[in-house]
Amino acid sequence: MSSASNNYWFHFKYWKLIIPVAVLAPVIWNCVNLSGILNEVEDINVEPCQKMSGPPDFTHCEDFILSDEPGIAYVNCNPSSKYSNKASLTYLNPEGPVENGAIWQVDYSQQPAVLEKFDMGSLVDYHPLGINLDIHPVTGEKTILTVNLAHNNSPSIELFTVQDEQLVHKRTIRHPNIYNPNAVHPLRDEQFRADDGTPSFFFSNDHYFHIPVLKAIEPFLFPLSNVNFYNARTDQVQKVIDRLLFANGVSGSDDILFVSETGRSAIRQYKINKTTDKEGVPSVYLDYASEVKVGGAPDNLNYHPVEQILAIAIHPRPLDLFKRMLADPNDPPNSPSKVVVWDIATDETKVILQDDGSLFSSSTGAAFDFDNSMFLVSGILEEGLLICDL
Repeated sequence: MSSASNNYWFHFKYWKLIIPVAVLAPVIWNCVNLSGILNEVEDINVEPCQKMSGPPDFTHCEDFILSDEPGIAYVNCNPSSKYSNKASLTYLNPEGPVENGAIWQVDYSQQPAVLEKFDMGSLVDYHPLGINLDIHPVTGEKTILTVNLAHNNSPSIELFTVQDEQLVHKRTIRHPNIYNPNAVHPLRDEQFRADDGTPSFFFSNDHYFHIPVLKAIEPFLFPLSNVNFYNARTDQVQKVIDRLLFANGVSGSDDILFVSETGRSAIRQYKINKTTDKEGVPSVYLDYASEVKVGGAPDNLNYHPVEQILAIAIHPRPLDLFKRMLADPNDPPNSPSKVVVWDIATDETKVILQDDGSLFSSSTGAAFDFDNSMFLVSGILEEGLLICDL
C-alpha cells in the first residue's frame, strides 16, 4: 500500500497552487496567442499587389465597402488617427487643429485610380471607423452607414444617401447602448425599415470600459463586449450577443451574421432569425452556427454572399501594431498585414495575403471584387489602399 506521503497531489496545500495555475494558464496562453509574439510573418502573394496613394488626407482609412457599381469603393478615412484615436487609444499632441475625417469614393477600375473626397457638409467632429452600404430593395436608394467616434460628443452611427455622385447626410443615430461602436451591418429587408427608409442594423461595441487603462487590458482579460441590433421600426437597441472578448468586425447577409472576436482570434457565424410580435413589429434573434480560429487579431470582415466567401483582415503581430500606434507618425515601424478567406461552403480557410509591413501595414479591412479579379485592403495606420490581382 502506498504511503500517505505519496498522495501529496491531493494535499490541500498543493491545490492552493494547482487551482490558480489551472485558471490562469488558459488566460496566459490566450494573451500569448493574441499578442502574436510566436507568429513568424513571411510574405505571401504580395507580388500582384500595389499600394494606391493619393492626397495627404487620403490616409488612415480603417474600413471600406464596395459599391454595386463596378470598380467603385467607398472608403472611410480619418487623418487625425495618427495622433488621436479612441479605437486605438492613441492620444498624442497634434501640431495643428484636429482634422475632420471623410468618406472617399474610389474608382479603382481606372489607371491610375480616380479619387473623390465627398463634401461632408455641416457634419463636423467626424472621425469614422466601420462602414457599410445599404441598398433599398424597392427604391434602390443607396445609404452609407458609418461608425463615428466623435471627439467632443457621444459615439454615433451616421447615415448618408448617395445622390448623383454626391453624399447627403441623412441622419445621426445615438443611443445609450451605442457606446463603443466599431462596425455595422444593415438588414435590407423592407419590413425592418423606418418610414423614411432607414434600415435596421447590427453593430458591435468593441469595449465595455471607457477608462484607457481598463480599455487596454479588456481584450485580454474581460469578455464584456457585445453585438447589438438597432431596430429602425422602434428606434430601440437590443443586445443579441454578449460576453465577447473584443467584438470587432461584423458582416453577412439578411440570413447570416459573422462576428470577429479579436480577443479569441476567432470568427463566429450566426443564423439570423426573424420574428414578429402581435402588433406586427419585427425583431430578430441569433442562433450560433460555427466558428473558425484564424490566429493573430482579426479585424473587419466582408462577406460575399454569391461566392459564400468571407474576407478577414488580420493583424498577425498585434504588438507591432501597438508599437506603430505609439511611434512618431513621421517614422512609424512596420506592422504586418494579413488577409484570410473563409469558404463557408467548404468550411476551409486560406491565407490570401501576408506582408511583413514593408509594402502595406496595419491591415484592418479587406474585400473581394470577383468581377474584376481583384481584392482591396485598408489599414488604420497606413496611407491609401492596397490593390491586388487575384
